[in-house]
Amino acid sequence: MTEDVSTWMTERYMRLPDGSFPHLGIRGGDVAEVALLSGSPERVEMMASMLDDAERVGDRRGYAVFTGTLDGARLTVATSGVGSPSMAIAVEELAACGTSCFIRVGSCAALSPAMPVGGIGVATGAVSDEGTSRHYAPENFPPVATHRVVAALVAAAARLGTPVEVGVSRSTDSFYEGERTVEVISQWKALGVMAFEMETSCLFTVAAALGCEAGSVLCAGTNLLSGEATYQGRRLDEYAAGQQAMLEFALAAAADLARPSQ
Repeated sequence: MTEDVSTWMTERYMRLPDGSFPHLGIRGGDVAEVALLSGSPERVEMMASMLDDAERVGDRRGYAVFTGTLDGARLTVATSGVGSPSMAIAVEELAACGTSCFIRVGSCAALSPAMPVGGIGVATGAVSDEGTSRHYAPENFPPVATHRVVAALVAAAARLGTPVEVGVSRSTDSFYEGERTVEVISQWKALGVMAFEMETSCLFTVAAALGCEAGSVLCAGTNLLSGEATYQGRRLDEYAAGQQAMLEFALAAAADLARPSQ
């Protein structure tokens, strides 16, 4: 009896009696090969509304998953939760159900003067100041985006006339102490880091460990140099416009990646 329980508990993926995954509530075949992930449920709803025939295929424990099409390409959009542990769960369960390419579509606190509130960045890599990645790779593993995904994002942004910064993000487990202190801001600004957020390095690392592709695009809700922030009720129109532009070109890039010719 002990051996049977041990075997069951150490299987890579647990399934519920109905065959679905315990966190996202999805099954094999529910999701597309290309998925866009966001920590914001509202942003995921916005992306789902931009797809044709979007169907909610998962809805459990705060994760919502929709699959639909855009210009004939099948895509999935899903919440990934806040922080790296939640991101890793989303990537693991989506990959087990058939997703092989992931694009994070999120917000960030910008360190670049070229990214005011509403400015958009495409991450080529990320500083791993979070703990989840240590379960997938050694501490000195470099979390980098897949070149094909970065190229698709930059090309789609150019095609739609949306300017983007391209650079390195930094992912941390601590929103307040890990991002909003003078010493931390000064240190990473001096090293040319583009933005702070909480999930990109984990996405890149977990995707690499699973043999998947990954990219990340970020819209600034705060600029840590100017002090302007949507939390203060400032630059709300600029942020809304930037977010909409980000969603449009990220979805376009995902559709490009999903087509067999790509």
